[in-house]
Amino acid sequence: MKILMVSDTYPPITGGLGRHVQLLSQELIKRGHEVVVFTVGYPDLPEYEEKAGVKSYRSQGFFQRSPFLYKDVNNKKPAPICDWLISRKLKQIIKDEKPDIVHAHGWIIYSVLPLKKELKIPLAATLHDYGLICPKTTLLRENTICNEPFTSKCLDCGKSQYGVVKSLATYSGVKMGKARLAKVDKFIAVSSFMEEVHSKYLGLSDKDIVAIPNFYAAEAREEVRTIESLPKDFILFVGALVPTKGVDFLIEAYKKLDTKTKLVLIGGNHLDYRYENTENILVMENAPYVVVMEAYRNCLFAVFPSIWPEPCATVTFEAMSHKKAIIASDRGGFPDIVEDKETGILVSPHNITALSDALTYLLANQNTANTMGQKGYDRWRQNFSPEVIVPKIENLYISLIHDNHAVTGI
Repeated sequence: MKILMVSDTYPPITGGLGRHVQLLSQELIKRGHEVVVFTVGYPDLPEYEEKAGVKSYRSQGFFQRSPFLYKDVNNKKPAPICDWLISRKLKQIIKDEKPDIVHAHGWIIYSVLPLKKELKIPLAATLHDYGLICPKTTLLRENTICNEPFTSKCLDCGKSQYGVVKSLATYSGVKMGKARLAKVDKFIAVSSFMEEVHSKYLGLSDKDIVAIPNFYAAEAREEVRTIESLPKDFILFVGALVPTKGVDFLIEAYKKLDTKTKLVLIGGNHLDYRYENTENILVMENAPYVVVMEAYRNCLFAVFPSIWPEPCATVTFEAMSHKKAIIASDRGGFPDIVEDKETGILVSPHNITALSDALTYLLANQNTANTMGQKGYDRWRQNFSPEVIVPKIENLYISLIHDNHAVTGI
């Protein structure tokens, strides 16, 4: 079978969504399928290339050619509206490559939808964030989960992130796009929470959506390396260094501890936020991959206290693959991954005392933390490895293609 992945981002452009598409494409190729990727283009990247058996096309749309629209020119993802330059390029690629199915990831789906009826190809869409119901993509308003999407309140909420004009445009695109999403043959939610909220706000039934989590394929362990910048005894956070990841609450909870154990914060920096090193808190911005992996290997345990409802956080799988216990938020996709009191501890991200108590407990009970880490490793292998997840996606493709043939007779 030939699969066309259509994605907002794709390596070398950084981001979890693009990395997932890359890994899924590579796993499908291992299983004997052909994969073609289409994503937005950048001036310094080739329009076409082949790597590791994956054909990839890149094309700049109208919005990518308007750099003033983006605060970060290295992250020019599509807007929540059909970009006819992208749609036209996609139509040509579909005619040339003749895929059996299209799998969309992100707001670029709005440029796929106008082609659906004419080209008669089944369309699946993975819900990696809340972008189809929330203009900010986080489903978060004033640090609480929003329960009023598609309302005028989105305009005020989005102003702090986008400004007035862009907030209005983004909100309008998401709201008007809601009806068009009926053309999607199957949505893939990466957690049960994602399935629940999208079913509620998009009016989806069980036949429209299925929950299939992301997967994580641990790379072959390299020879152990000593990273001089890492302390010998530390708690680890990995993620974007922004308040919505719970960094502020984590720092406050850590300050309540009576311990010599350090706190290491590793993640991508942000234009609007900055965290400083202290005697006991080490901040490592944009650390190389090898440093992140060694940090997982050497930490006592990992903590991910996100305020926003993380759909399916890859950092949890990374920690589990290194046999580390996890403290995580009790919201979003975390409860699907972390078994409370078994593979880690779930806490309310707003409850600094509860977070501090969880940190204290694992510091004082390292044997329990080690047992949790081993159970987490087993859970990852049994539930979130590519050997388990990719066949589920593959079977979904086969089912959609079969149903499409039955309807169209093609």
